[in-house]
Amino acid sequence: MSIPTPRELLAVHVAADTSGITATFTLGDPIGPGQPAEWFTYGIELTGADGALVKHFGVRLSEQETKAFVFEFESATQANYDATHVTDRGASLVARFPDSSLGVDAIGTVTGFATIEGEDVAAGVPVQLLT
Repeated sequence: MSIPTPRELLAVHVAADTSGITATFTLGDPIGPGQPAEWFTYGIELTGADGALVKHFGVRLSEQETKAFVFEFESATQANYDATHVTDRGASLVARFPDSSLGVDAIGTVTGFATIEGEDVAAGVPVQLLT
């Protein structure tokens, strides 16, 4: 498997239905110091009406693995999905989170983010909810 190259996160589209959540991460130019990253993440941050973090839906890529995940802050639990739930379409990555939901009655904000080896490289990226 080749070492992935992190790219700029331009936008995120999220579709929610009875089968789960599908997120499309629209990507731009490569970012970083020109060296491949050991791992990086594209994600969606969901807050409640009170501003508290509720969930992260994300995709983590490294030379060793590609996975999708959902982290729930209140219970401090994480569901992991293998690489079959992530599709690289060149200009975008599509992640499927089966049996997942936004899970919040009153959503505060939904924004996209990206990290390289745990360091933020994008925050507050626009997310369009498609329901």
